[in-house]
This record gives sequence, C-alpha cells and structure tokens, in this order.
Amino acid sequence: MARALWTGTIAVGMVQIPIRLLTAVRPKGISFNQLDERDGARIRMRRVSEDTGEEVPSEHIVRGIEVENRGWIVIGDDDLDSLKPVKSNEVAVGAFVPAAQIPAALYGKSYWVAPGKGGAHAYALLVEAMADSNRVAIAQFVMRSTEYLAAVRSDGERLSLSTMSFPDELVTWADAEAEAGESIRTVSLTERERKMAVGLVEALSDDWDPSQFQDTYRAEVMALIEAKAAGTVFVSSEAPAETGHVVDLAAALEASMEAAKAARQRHPTARKATAKKPAAGKRRKTA
Repeated sequence: MARALWTGTIAVGMVQIPIRLLTAVRPKGISFNQLDERDGARIRMRRVSEDTGEEVPSEHIVRGIEVENRGWIVIGDDDLDSLKPVKSNEVAVGAFVPAAQIPAALYGKSYWVAPGKGGAHAYALLVEAMADSNRVAIAQFVMRSTEYLAAVRSDGERLSLSTMSFPDELVTWADAEAEAGESIRTVSLTERERKMAVGLVEALSDDWDPSQFQDTYRAEVMALIEAKAAGTVFVSSEAPAETGHVVDLAAALEASMEAAKAARQRHPTARKATAKKPAAGKRRKTA
C-alpha cells in the first residue's frame, strides 16, 4: 500500500474534506555515477573556494546572492526562518475555473488525492460536482516548508492534484516566439493542406492506450547494462534513417494519412476515434 506523502484537508468554503496525497508518478530515469576509469573509484564533488582553490569546510559555507552594484549579500538561516510559510494541513481552494483556461505549461508534479478517514462521502460529492461542472480547483497549500500553487482535478472517479508554477514564472508566448525567431502569423495555408492535415489527425485518432507508449531509450540502456554485466555483446536496435527536407507539405500529409489508414487495415482490432461516445452527462469508467 502506498504511503501518504501528506495528510490534511481540502477546504472549500466551510467544508473540510480529509485527504491524503499519494505519489502518482515515479520517474524511472537511469542515474549514473562518475568513476575514475583507472581504478573504478567513485568520484565525489568537493566545494572549493573560487579564489584559492582550497576545499571549504561546511561550517564556513554561508548562503548568498549577488546584487547588481552591491556585491554579495549574505542571507542566514535566521533571516529566512521568519519568512517560512506557516505550516498548515489545509489545501485551501480559492476558485473553481474552466480547465481550458489554465496553460498546460503551468502544471508540474502530480499526486493522487485519496479520501482521509471519515472523508469518503464528502470526497465523492466533490468528485461528482467537479466532473459535472468541468472545472479545476485552484488552491494553495504548504508541504515540507514549501508553499505550492496547485490544481485539483476530477475525472469523475477520483481526484488528482498537480503542483503548478506561479503565473509570473510563465514565459509568455510572445517572448518565446521572439526568441525562436519564427512566427506563424504570416503563414498562409491552402485549403488542400488544411484538409490533408485534418485527414491525418482523423486517421491517427484513437482512444488513450498507455500500453502503446514506452520509454524505449531506458529499455535499451537497461539492456546494455545487463549485457555488460553478463559479459555478452549488446546489439542496439537500428536507428531510423534520416530523411531529407520535405518540399510539398500537402503531399507529405496525404502520404502520411494513407500510411495511417493502411496500418489500421492491417490491425482491424484497433479502436477508432469514430467509435460510439458516451452519452452526454455520463462519464466513461476508468481503471
């Protein structure tokens, strides 16, 4: 059974719903250490003075920030202690907003929100109300001495919580576009291109099937590690051939669409996006 990372309540007005936050995603990246190739000894990082090159004992290391025209400003633990967020066990909901209005770039780490002891009834009611209104609860809470902005979402069966970046941390599209040096504002699309693009999207449309998406790089690295450990030769899968620059976009879209249709015909059991959808007001059951 997963251990709760945080316990508290969701506060919606005067309503208090006991909850537990559980890990929703466990990253499976592969982490390497640095070794000395001569003897296999692990390499440790040292903290050294930029001026002398000598290692600095931990008791002499302080926290500082460089301020323009004023040099380094030292900030001690005592300075920050009085500014730490007040410990709280409450996810305080400030507003329920339309999901489409929240920029996807703001979402961060995700958690499952499970009902706490005695909170199942109120929890179920919030799940239903949020799903019916198709709105996301925007809240703030403190976990491990850090204040978070968060989005609580319902899929009709359960709640999840995603930490969020604060809005003033989001790089505007105008700034990103200016940095990229490329804009779509002056692009002119032909009717043929539009039809081919829509056709390609429809040809590749399907229901969400997580089993179709795997981290192939991680699997290859693990296979390499196992092969080296066993003393065998590792053979990597063949890398895809590089393609040249596409000149006729509409023709490429049409060819892609035909390839997608052919793939569907070879796998008739694949679910199509045109399958019967749930009636209005009813939600699809999820695992």
